[in-house]
Amino acid sequence: MPDRTIQFPLDESIARRARARAAFLGESLDAILQRSVTTWLGDWGLRFVEHTVKAGETLSLIARMYYQDGTKASVIAAFNDIENPNLLRVGQVLRIPEAAPLQPPPKGESPYIFGLHDRGGEYLMAWAGRKGWVLCTEEIGANRNDWTGRSYADLAEAGYGVIVRLNHGYGAKGTLPYSQYYTDFAIRCGNFVERSPGCHIWIIGNEMNLAVERPGGPANGEWITPEKYIRAFRACRQEIRRRPGHANDQVIPGAVGPWNVQTPYPANPSGDWIIYFRDILLGLEGELDGIALHTYARDSNPANIVSELKMDPPFQHRRKMFRTYIDFMEAIPTSLRHLPVYITETNQNIAWDNANRGWIQQAYAEINRWNSDPTRQKIRALILYRWEQYPGDIWYIRGKNGVIEDFRAALQYDYRWYG
Repeated sequence: MPDRTIQFPLDESIARRARARAAFLGESLDAILQRSVTTWLGDWGLRFVEHTVKAGETLSLIARMYYQDGTKASVIAAFNDIENPNLLRVGQVLRIPEAAPLQPPPKGESPYIFGLHDRGGEYLMAWAGRKGWVLCTEEIGANRNDWTGRSYADLAEAGYGVIVRLNHGYGAKGTLPYSQYYTDFAIRCGNFVERSPGCHIWIIGNEMNLAVERPGGPANGEWITPEKYIRAFRACRQEIRRRPGHANDQVIPGAVGPWNVQTPYPANPSGDWIIYFRDILLGLEGELDGIALHTYARDSNPANIVSELKMDPPFQHRRKMFRTYIDFMEAIPTSLRHLPVYITETNQNIAWDNANRGWIQQAYAEINRWNSDPTRQKIRALILYRWEQYPGDIWYIRGKNGVIEDFRAALQYDYRWYG
C-alpha cells in the first residue's frame, strides 16, 4: 500500500520544539512521528470483521449493530475510506475494526422478518434460504392438573423462529377464562410450557378488546378490560418464568385488535384500541419481555400499504390502512422502546385473493423501511395470517398459488431485523 500523508495542526511552540528535538537526535521528524503513532496504535485495527451492506442499511445502523453506538459510524467511514456516508452500495463489503462477529440469534429465534401463522408453509422460507418465524396457536384450557404439552423442537432445530400463543379457548370459551379462573389458567400455562420444548416466546391470549374473545361470548360474556388482562398476564408470566429452564423466556401480552371499539371502560369511554393497548403496557411496565401487534389492510391494493389515510371522526387521528401498526408503535411508552416487537398477524379484511398482486411484497418492504431507521424500535417479525384452512376462518393461504407466489417474491429480499 502506498504511503499516505496525514496533516494535522500543531501549536507553534510544540511544532518548533518537535523540529528541534528531531534535529538534536539526528532523525527526521516524519520517522519519529511514524514510530510514535505505530506505538500508540499497537495492534488496534488489525482485527476486523466484514459486513456486506444490505438494502436500507446506513453507516449509523451498521455501527449500532457492531458497537451499540450509531455515532461510531465515523469509525467505519474512516477505516473504509468512505468520504460520503450516503453513498453506500448494496453488496459493498465493509471492514469493521475491533468488532466481535455478530452472533446468531438464540435457537428458536430468526434474524429475518418473514413469518407464517401455522405450521405447514415454512418450507417456502427454507427454499428461499430465509428461515423466518412460525407462529403456533394453542387452546390449553384452565385445568391446573393438565400437564399435556406440545413439542416445537423440530422447528427450532431446523433454524426457524418459534412463537406460541396460549389461549384458554376459542369462540365463546374465551381467549382468557372467566376472571375467577385466572390462577388456574396461569398454572395451566406453566404446565404447558414446562412440557413443550423448542419455544421460549409465549403470547398470552389474543385481541382481548374484541367481543368475540370474551369468555361467554360477545353478548353476555365477561369483558376483558385492561385491569383484568393485566391481572391475568402477570399471573401467567410469573408461573411460566418460575418453571425450570424458562426463567428468561419472553412472555408477551396478546395483540390488541386494531380499529375495534367494543371494550370501553371508564378511563377509555370510546373504547379506543390504542388507549387500550397503552393502558396494558403502562400497567405491566417492568413486567414485559416483548410486544405483539396486529396490523391489517382494508383491501388487496398494494398501494394502500403506505397510505396515510385517517379514519372518520371521532378517530380521525388514527390511521385507517396497513400503517395502523405505526399508531401502535408510537403509543409504546419510552421506557419500553428497548423491547422486541412482533407483528403476529397481518392480512386483508377480505379473504386472500388467489392472485399475486404484490401486496405481500409491499408489506414486507414497508416493515423493512421502518426497521432501516436506526432511531426506531425494531419489528422482528411480520407474520402472515394464516397458512391452514379452518372452519369459519376465511384467511387461509394454503393452495392459493397466487398468494404463495407473492410471498416467494418477497422472500427474494434479505429483510432482516438483525445482522
